[in-house]
Amino acid sequence: MKMKIRNKTAFTDEVTPLEKENAQVSYEAALEGIVLMENDGTLPLKPGKVALYGAGAGMTIKGGTGSGEVNERHAVSILEGMEEAGFTVTTKRWLKGYEEEYKKGEEAYAAEFRRRMMKLDIVNMMGTPYQYPFGQPVTIEDVQDSDTDTCIYVVARQAGESADRKLKNFEYSLSDEEKANLAMCAANYEKMIVVINVGAVFDMSFLDEIAGIGAVVYYAQQGMTGGKAFADLISGKVSPSAKTVDTWPKKYEDIPFAMDYSYLNGDVDEEYYREGIYVGYRYFDSYDVEPRYPFGYGLSYTDFSVENENVLVDGAKVTVTAKVTNTGDTYAGKEVVQLYVSCPQTGMAKEYQKLAAFVKTDELKPGECETVSLAFDIQDAASYREDDAAFVLEKGDYILRLGTSSRDTSAVAAVVLDDDIVTEQCAHICPVVYTVKEMEAPMLTDTHDIQDTDLERIPLKTADIATAGHQYAEPEIYSSPVTDAVLNVLSDEELCDVVTGAGASGGGPKFFEAPGSAGYTTGELIGKGLPNVCLADGPAGLRLQKTSVVMRNGRLKGVEPMLSAMNYIPDFMKKFTLGNPEKRPCVYQFATSFPVGLALAQSWNTALVERVGEAVGKEMERYGVTYWLAPGMNIHRNPLCGRNFEYYSEDPLLTGKIAAAMSRGVQSRRGCYVTIKHFCCNNQEDNRNHTNANVNERALREIYLRGFRIAVQEGHAKAVMTSYNKVNGIYTNNSYDLLTKVLRNEWGFDGLVMTDWFATGKGVGSHSGAIEAGNDLIMPGGKSAAGELKKRLRAGELDTKALKRCAANVIRGITGSRIYQAYRKMEKKNVSDE
Repeated sequence: MKMKIRNKTAFTDEVTPLEKENAQVSYEAALEGIVLMENDGTLPLKPGKVALYGAGAGMTIKGGTGSGEVNERHAVSILEGMEEAGFTVTTKRWLKGYEEEYKKGEEAYAAEFRRRMMKLDIVNMMGTPYQYPFGQPVTIEDVQDSDTDTCIYVVARQAGESADRKLKNFEYSLSDEEKANLAMCAANYEKMIVVINVGAVFDMSFLDEIAGIGAVVYYAQQGMTGGKAFADLISGKVSPSAKTVDTWPKKYEDIPFAMDYSYLNGDVDEEYYREGIYVGYRYFDSYDVEPRYPFGYGLSYTDFSVENENVLVDGAKVTVTAKVTNTGDTYAGKEVVQLYVSCPQTGMAKEYQKLAAFVKTDELKPGECETVSLAFDIQDAASYREDDAAFVLEKGDYILRLGTSSRDTSAVAAVVLDDDIVTEQCAHICPVVYTVKEMEAPMLTDTHDIQDTDLERIPLKTADIATAGHQYAEPEIYSSPVTDAVLNVLSDEELCDVVTGAGASGGGPKFFEAPGSAGYTTGELIGKGLPNVCLADGPAGLRLQKTSVVMRNGRLKGVEPMLSAMNYIPDFMKKFTLGNPEKRPCVYQFATSFPVGLALAQSWNTALVERVGEAVGKEMERYGVTYWLAPGMNIHRNPLCGRNFEYYSEDPLLTGKIAAAMSRGVQSRRGCYVTIKHFCCNNQEDNRNHTNANVNERALREIYLRGFRIAVQEGHAKAVMTSYNKVNGIYTNNSYDLLTKVLRNEWGFDGLVMTDWFATGKGVGSHSGAIEAGNDLIMPGGKSAAGELKKRLRAGELDTKALKRCAANVIRGITGSRIYQAYRKMEKKNVSDE
């Protein structure tokens, strides 16, 4: 049967109702993702004249580079947003000069890119995005010409996949030029606001050196409507409500083993997780290291009181009810209420406290109050005991701390457990190859500094807590009438095509395409009832080709490069790879650029994130995408990780809850699936394809796996992407322990597991090893990968049952998609026509 390739592109570039709707969702997410860090009363500002300087002022960075980019119609800069809100920017001459400086630097960068590209050094160039110039000096003439007493200076840095941020290049700190500019502005403007347009924690030590800075705003990277949201926040239209998702240290060296991270110790092959469970605030709070800004911190234009009303223990469920009141007299606002638990300091060493639950209030007017409930299962406070592979609650006091950041809490009750109990009996996983000698445990007392003898003590009996166990066995091959109808007509060799993607170019037969997709499942088996489906990058939105030309053969060719780095390829290559819109008709797909993952998490608003997920799902429906390669949810182990902008937090609970909300939102649209990534320990980008994460099992389970578990069990994520790196000597895509014992046996995951792109092959994970470990789909796949599997199959070196199990999982996802439904309708119509 001869078939044409289908797509859902539009023949007009008119703004659609869906674009408008999703732009509003992006705006609302940005409003709740911008953190007010310092404010002496400088903010809010009334619209009027303002001096605007800095790299991110007129060329605001909306997101990071690499696969996390989004090709939206237009992104609103801070300059545009302020002018739209009624501000008069009086430093256009300086901004114009900066734009010219930027273009000159970009031309030099492009020349270097092309030179290195000729040497086939593309991957390295992807990891070194063009860094914004620091800007020309702000002179006293600039100040005088600006004719205002108010200044906003926007510091900007770019980062992306394939490389970590470099300390020596001022990617983590201010340059000398910027410090001089800030000092000049702070000394000459009455009102001075500094804005940090960076996708990760940044060195704020300049605040100790430069006097006169009245307010600091952490803008992060807020997608296509961030500039509008920023203007509405600083003008007081809306009060800031975002909170930090990481601990901001006073200096980089305050982070444990800071100079051992990634490239800093000269060894990018072996990374040792010596801090164990003491990541982020767990370290700062346990070792009494004063942060610049604590985890969960953020200011508002109003004040709130948080009062404990009741603590209830029902079986293993603990619920704290609190009354939140806006005690200000001018501004409405939202508050994030956080509940931490301090576990008994007996037996195993433990952190001072860990996040147990959180909730964000509705917007409260001055004097208005809201009662909120924070609930969690006490079993979630269990610690992993490596000796017998068990999660354990130890006898003693579990102190509940209620507040608005990790450093602003009050003890409200102690849940008292009468004896030790194993809450979950597991099997050992990922044995270490190289000994990981962790740091000495902190000296914490079992009283946890509680002096209040009147603290309510609520008994909890071990009889009220169940012990979970697991059956470690090969998962059953998925079976359903629809899946079996396809699976049972395919030969074993054809199954090898099922479990490998269509290749880097996505060439070959296709039933359907969404131009710009990161990959496709195979189209080789369309005649046997299995159409291909599309996989699109994320996590700030769908990365698709926004404009494509229709070639004479009916194929589509993009008009612009999909990745910003490819803007710098030689012109002759652009002519070969890109289409000419002046010669051929065009079709369009305009996706929404949402705030980056970190910025979404700073909202601490799971309902809002779920709405973002649903908005993404609607675009997946609109353009025919089945798997969204997001959310990214690796832990912010170190602020220099080049991809932290894509990920949520240093805390696994917050990470998991936000990812679960995103998953629910996307998957509320039938046949649309998330792909949580990168599973697991993808916490550095330098040498990411070969680095080995050496991590003890307790830290692995409590910190680096927990967020994924929440996304699977609470968000019901339908797909998982394995990471590039090894964990304790084994590539994650070849790890039976991670993919079968943990993911399927322990967590009950029943979806699809895929590799990251080119993560198997020569010098990395084994293609066949991935299938036998439980990695269902090899991406981007291609004939070479499928051919190697077929070769091993013929030689009896590939487990046919494992192959069939993986193929069934791939087919299950495809047959549940909207594309499959369209295929079936078309097939029935063809039969009817015949």
